[in-house]
Amino acid sequence: MKSNQTLKLLNEKATQRTRPDQSRYTAISLEDARHIAAATEQSLFRVEQIGLEDSILPERYSRNQKALSCKQQLQLHMSKIAIIGLGGLGGAVTEILARIGVGNITLVDGDCFDESNLNRQLLSSSEFLGIAKAKVAAQRVKAINPAVRVTSHETFFTAKNGGELLGDSQLAIDCLDTIRDRFILEECCRELSIPMVSAAIGGTCGQATVVFPTDQGLQAIYGKKEDAPSRGIEASLGTLPFAAVYMAAVECAETVSLLLDKKSQLRNSLLVTDIKDHTAEIFHFPPPAGSST
Repeated sequence: MKSNQTLKLLNEKATQRTRPDQSRYTAISLEDARHIAAATEQSLFRVEQIGLEDSILPERYSRNQKALSCKQQLQLHMSKIAIIGLGGLGGAVTEILARIGVGNITLVDGDCFDESNLNRQLLSSSEFLGIAKAKVAAQRVKAINPAVRVTSHETFFTAKNGGELLGDSQLAIDCLDTIRDRFILEECCRELSIPMVSAAIGGTCGQATVVFPTDQGLQAIYGKKEDAPSRGIEASLGTLPFAAVYMAAVECAETVSLLLDKKSQLRNSLLVTDIKDHTAEIFHFPPPAGSST
């Protein structure tokens, strides 16, 4: 009954609007959606879900169209992802995915902001120094998109807690800063049979890949985990803000493709880019030994 009442109110409050190309769409404002949520004693998430099922678009997503249909927006709304690490990459990934409309976001980081983060980490500011990154990230998500259901964990990702932290996420986004921890996340994703979207930055350079549970994954990049270095090139080259935002955008593009059941462009491949001279190349991994493919 609540769903019927909600849909009735949505149709009463929805308005016809016009895109820049003069095409029309049906939208509900955030203010009206909040009033409907209060009147029907349902969450804003649920109200927007019911609206999208009837092609009523939350106005905040109007510029997502026509790249995304209402059906695809609903698919993102119902999706569940985990962002592991909330620094330079993770902060930008959080910002982008909250804005595009991923509806269920788990945030994991046990660190607090310090002054060295201010050059590149979008979630950091002078007022948040000493504050937990996961707490600030959750507040940011709710400020951007109050319909998103966000869960934050002020803890570091480990082999012991990884399965619990990932929960029922459809995929994990690797925004970690050590190679050792990336291998731990990859193994947890294998155990849960979910893909991992991974990126790393150093100086003006970045790399990104997508790992499915049956893929070679990080071993194709770093070799065996026991032989891999503990830190990447960022330890000596530093991390610049435009590199972090650039590679975060790459991770988000791959994440959205996977959530919309589209083919990953970086599975079994490694994108390597140097932003200072605008060069990029994709390297394809050879099939594992003994593979028939």
